[in-house]
Amino acid sequence: MKYILFMDSWRWFVRLPAKVLLAAVAVTLVTFPYPQLLLRHIEHWRNPNALIDAESPALEPLLASLEPEVTALGDDHEQILKTVESRVYKAVPYAWDWDTWGTADYMPTVEETLRLGKEDCDGRAVVAASVLRHFGYETELVTDFAHVWVKTDKGETMGPGGRKVVEGGKKGVAFNLAGLVELPNALAFGVAVFPLERELILLVVFWWLCLRRRGGATVMWCSLLFLLNGLIFLRGGGANFRNPERALQWLGILNLLVSVMFLWFIQIRQVNRASPDNSMSRA
Repeated sequence: MKYILFMDSWRWFVRLPAKVLLAAVAVTLVTFPYPQLLLRHIEHWRNPNALIDAESPALEPLLASLEPEVTALGDDHEQILKTVESRVYKAVPYAWDWDTWGTADYMPTVEETLRLGKEDCDGRAVVAASVLRHFGYETELVTDFAHVWVKTDKGETMGPGGRKVVEGGKKGVAFNLAGLVELPNALAFGVAVFPLERELILLVVFWWLCLRRRGGATVMWCSLLFLLNGLIFLRGGGANFRNPERALQWLGILNLLVSVMFLWFIQIRQVNRASPDNSMSRA
């Protein structure tokens, strides 16, 4: 046990930063194994509208096939949006970023999306926004944290979501703080679709970092059980983002909190029992 909990003997002001650093490294390596993609992803999200490229050579086959249909529809903007949406869905089949890029999330360019030929909502939205801009529409990318779609001066397309949390603009992104209420549901959805085996790695790392030698075996295994229950409930509650199971999400959060509180209070109790004052009072 002492080798597993080797940090337990460190002073708190060394132990705490070390554990935070280890947790951050574990999360980064498990969710974004390729640092270069993570850096590009962050750069792309600094100004997502910069990814909209109506002049991209990669768009030429798609634009050539759409030109007659869009011309024939004239000023029927609603139908044009539906047509472009349908054609982009067909040209770029849906695939999770983990399956395509090997990372938890990645916002690709037009060229990257069409070269691989499959993407999730953000890559498809980038392509659709570029196509529509070619046909004269003013386009922006918007997201509610879990889904990315396209806002135009004539309406929205690519499966418009609920509350807009982040909107692309000419100078970067704009945040709607009221939309932060969507964050728990988006996190639950992210947990639900991410590979389970990698989530279990993070769960075990988090569990290990929370352990203290004074807790004992019962505390160790009970806290792990609550963590596992929390993960299972979160995955079940977030599987359908459009119609989430809120009760399961809250059960998941409750189990995670119980696990942390269980460890914390048991450890405080053990420390108090071992303190000199308590020893003197018992004497």
